[in-house]
Amino acid sequence: MRWTFLKAVNDIRRRKIRSLLTVVGIFIGVAGIVAIVATARNLEEAQRYNYANASQDDLRWWVWNNTETTEYAISQLSNVAAVQRRASYVTKFRAGPDWFDVTFYGYADYASLKVNKLDFVEGRPPAKGEVAFEQSTRDLVPGLKIGDQVIYRYGPNNTEARFTISGFVRTPSSPSAAILNFTMGYTTESDVQKMLGIPGDNEILLKVYDLASRDETRREVENIFQKRNLQYGGFAARDPDNFLGKQELDTLVLLLLAFSGVGLVISGFLVANTLSAIVTEQVGEIGTLKALGAVRRQVLEVYFITALLYGAVGSILGVIGGFVLGKFLMGYLGTVVNFDVNRFSFQPEALYLGLVVGLGVTLLAALVPAWSGTSISVRQALASYGINSTFGQGWLERGLARLRGLPPLVALSLRNLARRKTRNLVTFGVVALSCAAFLAAQSASTSVGTTITELYDIYGADGWVQFGTLQSDNFAERLKTVDGVVASEPWSRGRLTVKASQVDLYGVPYDTALYQKPVVEGRWFEANENNVALATTSLAAAKNIKVGDTIDVEAGKVRGQLTIIGLLEDNSKYLGSTSAGKLFTSYQTVERLFRHQGRSDFFAVSFTAHDKTSVDRTMAAIEARYKDLTPSTLAAYSDKASAQQITAILQIMLYAMVAIIALIGGIGVINTLTLNVLERRREIGVLRSLGGSNARLVQIFLVEGLMLGLLGFVVGLALGYPLAAALVGIIGENTFPLTFVFDPGMILLTLFFALALSGAASLLPALGAARVRISATIRYG
Repeated sequence: MRWTFLKAVNDIRRRKIRSLLTVVGIFIGVAGIVAIVATARNLEEAQRYNYANASQDDLRWWVWNNTETTEYAISQLSNVAAVQRRASYVTKFRAGPDWFDVTFYGYADYASLKVNKLDFVEGRPPAKGEVAFEQSTRDLVPGLKIGDQVIYRYGPNNTEARFTISGFVRTPSSPSAAILNFTMGYTTESDVQKMLGIPGDNEILLKVYDLASRDETRREVENIFQKRNLQYGGFAARDPDNFLGKQELDTLVLLLLAFSGVGLVISGFLVANTLSAIVTEQVGEIGTLKALGAVRRQVLEVYFITALLYGAVGSILGVIGGFVLGKFLMGYLGTVVNFDVNRFSFQPEALYLGLVVGLGVTLLAALVPAWSGTSISVRQALASYGINSTFGQGWLERGLARLRGLPPLVALSLRNLARRKTRNLVTFGVVALSCAAFLAAQSASTSVGTTITELYDIYGADGWVQFGTLQSDNFAERLKTVDGVVASEPWSRGRLTVKASQVDLYGVPYDTALYQKPVVEGRWFEANENNVALATTSLAAAKNIKVGDTIDVEAGKVRGQLTIIGLLEDNSKYLGSTSAGKLFTSYQTVERLFRHQGRSDFFAVSFTAHDKTSVDRTMAAIEARYKDLTPSTLAAYSDKASAQQITAILQIMLYAMVAIIALIGGIGVINTLTLNVLERRREIGVLRSLGGSNARLVQIFLVEGLMLGLLGFVVGLALGYPLAAALVGIIGENTFPLTFVFDPGMILLTLFFALALSGAASLLPALGAARVRISATIRYG
């Protein structure tokens, strides 16, 4: 064992650059896996920590004008651990010329919060006339600081008032305001009650002992509301294993793991190439060892120890680097979902996985070259030297020799690549996987972006207007009188329970011009057609709903039935949505279900101009005209921008992984061409003695690298399409169905990527070849 270990160490030390490149490849592959697994586990722990330490609400209701007596009555229920009243008001604020959406929350005493505790990261709790903003508000409105004044609107006439900023808080499990395109501000209870125009609060939040009994607790609480004749609704139950944006984060982590797996496979190829080169170089030594009595097991032991040393060093460094990288990744993603990420902890699972995968892939990759190399007989080993004497006799070499019309450099490079078929084939694989990953990343990000554009194109509205009180459906005609408004329609919306799942319900006119009616099966509803609906294809697939089915629906206390007359290809979801899909019906049907026939508080509007400035100007005109009705507006571009923010995060992370994979691929090309240069030093010396210039030598190896890139690109196309389809499928399965995009522009860009990668990686060994001296090559061997 001792001599085999010493020989393995000596082999590694003899080729320092090659060994370094191999270790770096393993390091990158392992670091990627460890970083992603550690980040995913820490995100889960951060969610549990935030849930436990912020005492996030389990149950929540909108309860108009509730008082302390209601809070006390609820606190006496056996399953209630804590009750918290608060006042909330949705409006807009500005610190400059632009208005932003905000929800103000008012608490009586910030020091004694029992549910949804806040972490003041800067400043102090607000006094009367002050506000503490969610910390990510500064991503939405850069430059905000303590002491600044902001203007907000409230009341029937949209009266403007001022708040002074007293601090900034972290709101548990609320994504960044820049992603949501709205924010939260915390002020005094009396300030929000003034906005509402009531002496009490309008929300009640509960923390319960036993989540399994929450349905019974809900009934008990709502009985209290009914006995006190309180208006209530908007019930929401929190899933402790979920948080806003978790589904999207889980999808991102899954994609990153897939790309890390590709990187690790490429690292395995590097090990295989390195071991193959060592074995090829040492064929004579293998023959000598066998002649001296060494058995195959002992010779195999040498190369497995070599692989184990590569794997151990690369894996240990990869684990360390992975945890460091995971800390930064956790910081970035934690900021996105607004978690306290200062508690990044060591994850044993990531350590074990990194070591097992790193060592396992390395040893597995070493198996084939070690086994094939040690199978050679003593006679063959001692008689072998350099390039095989049968070179040029195989079908590949003969085929390349018949090629005519190729530039001399290209022809020479192709024939040189055929001299080490296995090594260069593995390198083709490395480049091919890098190209496939790049192609898949392009396809995935483009597919998401294209789908978002298509989904928003289904909605022809430039925005939506919601009023504080219900208005007649005919109010849509009044909205058309506002300068810049060309179309307005009464819409209705709500949440239904269908087959034990939450479903988003939309009511639109039968002849709507602001919804494109993407019917893929069945038909659209007609005028005066009641109790019929169209389901989105995602809902139909999830709940096994077919055209012609009659489904039971529940909206609070109201139960009814809807007959499905068609299916729609409209499967978009908002951030954090737990909805199984959508139902579309007439707005009259929705109004009947929710008991406000002939009245709506939600209107879709379309404008003469669709650019951001014009949309904002027209929205402001609507708000000014009807300020006594407390309108709130949502621009379609703003909603779309929120979705594109999430897409941008996906793109950043995907291309970061592609960059890592490309780095490993580049190392593979450098490794291969460096080996080629070392093996052909005599040829280089002969070329130089015949007058070959440095530039010509650089060109030879540079073209070899480019040919590796070109051939790898061809194979990468074959791998890239199914990989892209798989990634798009993963995203679609976990978010919403995507339109698969795979266009010629991506192929051309991937070709450029392959040539740039292989060309850049070829420069170092090519320049090394140019520095080889004739005298050194004469003494070589």
